[in-house]
Amino acid sequence: MKITRGLAALAFVALTASDGFAQSRAMGSFHGLFTAHLGIAAGGEVSEARLTPGLSVSVQEGNGWGAELDFGHTSDAPAGVQVLDLTTYMANAFWMKPEGSIRPFGLVGGGIMQIDGCNSPCNSPAKTYDLGLTIGGGVQAVLHESFGLRGDLRYFFAGADHPDLQRPDNFGFWRISIGATFMWAISP
Repeated sequence: MKITRGLAALAFVALTASDGFAQSRAMGSFHGLFTAHLGIAAGGEVSEARLTPGLSVSVQEGNGWGAELDFGHTSDAPAGVQVLDLTTYMANAFWMKPEGSIRPFGLVGGGIMQIDGCNSPCNSPAKTYDLGLTIGGGVQAVLHESFGLRGDLRYFFAGADHPDLQRPDNFGFWRISIGATFMWAISP
């Protein structure tokens, strides 16, 4: 009987107590960022710099942490005896200084590196999809509450081997880019 009363009292306390932990984890403000960027892919296995347009979309919490989806494409990038098209689809975790007119950031992530190409002359084109990793950083200059400019440097790497394609193994390259960023507030 005492055990039943004790369990009933414990259940009553559990049901009526305020959840301080949940209140401390209440969601704050979020910001959305859309960036159209233009840059170059160079270094690593890319032997000559090539133009790289792309887009990224991200969501950032009020504490500076966020997640980003990034896309970039480079056409006709020479890599040894091959000419390759490089497309990256990356999901990144990032931290950006949440306030101020100059906001440095760093990121790390992974995704898919699509590499298309063949030897010159092209007798047998090949397309591969490899697990890719990226790391980088940069700075965003906020010019208005809804607009800014961003510059960043990222390294992309895929550890796959494709000896049958005569493509460099452990393929990697750098991307340096600048872009226009549109920002908006997201209410929880």
